[in-house]
Formats: sequence, structure tokens, C-alpha cells
Amino acid sequence: MMRVTSLMAGALLASLVAGACSILAPIPDRSRYFTLSGVPAAQDGASHSESGTDAASRGDGSASAASIVYGLGPIVLPAYLDRSQIATRLSATEVGYSQWDRWAEPLGANVESVLHRQLGVELGTDAVVEYPWVGGIRVDYQIPIRLLQFETDTAGESHLVARWAIRDIKADRTVVVKQTVLARPGKPNDTPAATAALSAMLGDLGHEIAAALRELPPPRAPKAEHRKK
Repeated sequence: MMRVTSLMAGALLASLVAGACSILAPIPDRSRYFTLSGVPAAQDGASHSESGTDAASRGDGSASAASIVYGLGPIVLPAYLDRSQIATRLSATEVGYSQWDRWAEPLGANVESVLHRQLGVELGTDAVVEYPWVGGIRVDYQIPIRLLQFETDTAGESHLVARWAIRDIKADRTVVVKQTVLARPGKPNDTPAATAALSAMLGDLGHEIAAALRELPPPRAPKAEHRKK
């Protein structure tokens, strides 16, 4: 009887030790980190003009197409997107956040860098500066952007809603005001596909902004008022 009891006690102790080991075992890190992609490499062969700093520092008042300086920003995102976890739209009034999938850098900074490169390639210029511009850079056209929606829903469909404008700084007036609404279908619970769709829509937004900028004439300095003697 004592032998049976000892065997049972040994088995119980072994199971407790095994359970403790499983509890204390390190939990694998399932975190994944994502970024928005920029302009496809195939488009990098576009010609570039002088840099934004060079064009702005000349100060000669010329406004040829090659010397126009574009100021990107400020770019404003909804506060609910200002976190590292990737958001999913659960309903019209509810947003969820992934436990494991995260942005590799602040989303606002990533959006800004992608649009900065997109506009530079599409316009064929290096004269695109990010807000706030410093060092005496003189901006000709400013492009403020407010993203109202930039996430994927539970069905896998990604959405982008953005209000943006173009301001003629020299004339001190807004020359373009638009709202861009985009959507791309996808698969539920597929973060790589979702981030790819968001990247593509951001590229579409950049393309639309670049097209609007190309239609504008070179900005002119405001005429000086002549006072009668």
C-alpha cells in the first residue's frame, strides 16, 4: 500500500514540476512590424531638378517650373491612429487594435515620408520640403493634408479619406481645395495585404495631388501698390 502511495506521490510531483516548467517557459514574441511602402523602384528613374534648398536660397524671385518649391504639410491624422498598434474599423463608432501587429515607426511620420517621395518623383523635382520648413526656405505652394480615415475594416476593405488644399504662398490664397475618398477590397485578418492596400491608396493620393500641382501656373509675387504723390 505504501509503495502504491509513493508511486502516486511521485507521479503527482512530476506533473506539478512539468506544469511549473510550462508556466515559466518564455512566451514567444509574435509581434510583427509594418511600414507603408513608397513609390515603386521602377519609377525612381524620373529626372530631378535642383534641390528645394538650392531653389529657395537663390532668392531671385523667379518662378519657373524648375524652381518652384513645394511645401508638404502639415499632415494631420486622427488621434485614434496616433499609436503603434495597427487599427481595424469594427463599426461606424468602434475601432479595435491588433495585439501583435504594429507600425514600425509613428504612422504620421511614415505617411509624410511616403508622400514626400511620391511628390518628388511625380513632379520630377527635389524641391519638396516637409513642414515645418526652416533655414530660410521660401515655399511657393503649400499642401496641407488632413487624413480623416486611414484603416482597414473587418471585411478586409481598406479606406482612405483625406481633405487637402494647395495654397499659393506669395499670393496668400488657397487655389485648390479637395476631398479624396478611396477604398480597396481585401481579405479579413490579413495585415500584410491591408498595409499594402493602404500604401497603394496613399500613392493614389500623392498622384492626385501631383496632378493638381502640375496644372497650376508658376506662382507670381504680389504686385506692389503704387501710392499717388
